[in-house]
Amino acid sequence: MTFFHAAISVKNLEESRTFYEEVFDLKFRAAGERPELGVKFVILQDKNGAGVELFEHATPVPTTEDFMDFSNVGFKHIAFIVDDLEATFDKALKAGAKVIWPIKKGVTVKRLAFIADPNNIPIELVEPK
Repeated sequence: MTFFHAAISVKNLEESRTFYEEVFDLKFRAAGERPELGVKFVILQDKNGAGVELFEHATPVPTTEDFMDFSNVGFKHIAFIVDDLEATFDKALKAGAKVIWPIKKGVTVKRLAFIADPNNIPIELVEPK
């Protein structure tokens, strides 16, 4: 079995596409539309074929969930293993991300940080051991 993608609903498809392409070097794979659902989407992938599918709804509704509240059952974040934690962290901030947790020592990884993408979706940046 191979992981394929995570789907993220966004408020602005082009802004989000640019963010994920620039910060994580994801490449365009496909685009489409589901008019019956009122959504447009793009799929972006890494060099191994895993990636994110970004959806933009015609009338997006901002989430009220605090994704970083781990007591709530459900989606919490996506994570990327990065080659250079500081460089990726800085690149993400310059591209519009906000800091959730600064770079810190990890438990199961060497170091990590959490940022929020332009849609306030938490992203974990991971430096493996």
